[in-house]
Amino acid sequence: MRNLALRVVLIIGLTVSLVGCSPTFNWRTLRLDSVGAQALMPCKPSYSSREVPLLDSQSNVLLHMQACDVGETTFAVSWLNVPAEQNIQTAMSRWLSATLASAGIKGKVHPMDWSVAGTDFAKRYAGHGERHDGNTSAVAIAIAQRGSSLVQLGVYGAKPEARETEEFLQGLRW
Repeated sequence: MRNLALRVVLIIGLTVSLVGCSPTFNWRTLRLDSVGAQALMPCKPSYSSREVPLLDSQSNVLLHMQACDVGETTFAVSWLNVPAEQNIQTAMSRWLSATLASAGIKGKVHPMDWSVAGTDFAKRYAGHGERHDGNTSAVAIAIAQRGSSLVQLGVYGAKPEARETEEFLQGLRW
């Protein structure tokens, strides 16, 4: 009887400690109205937007972003519309380069196929970057294009959960 009680206490204690250490995912769908898409987020995001130069210093575009943290992992969705007079491929390439630089990726990134229904282009990239505190961060970036609209998803963290990262990246819908 004493062994049974000890086992029950140990199991409850272990369960409580594991639940206390695991991040909480609270999935929700975000509407990206200005590009006509939606994305799946694992937590309640904060919204921000600002004008950024995309191809030249003469014309800016409005960049939207929603991001949130689960544990030590950041999930981010960004989107914008490229003006008709600008080249979409060049804009996409420059935006990706700026994102990789911002994530501290100095080495190679590994491009992977990514399928998003209704897009003209979709690609995923993975690499390791350096955070502002000097620690290494795993980085997963995905960028999709439909017409003049671009959506970029990013996951940044020391050890992001593979299943949740995949669910987040597969949550983009057009």
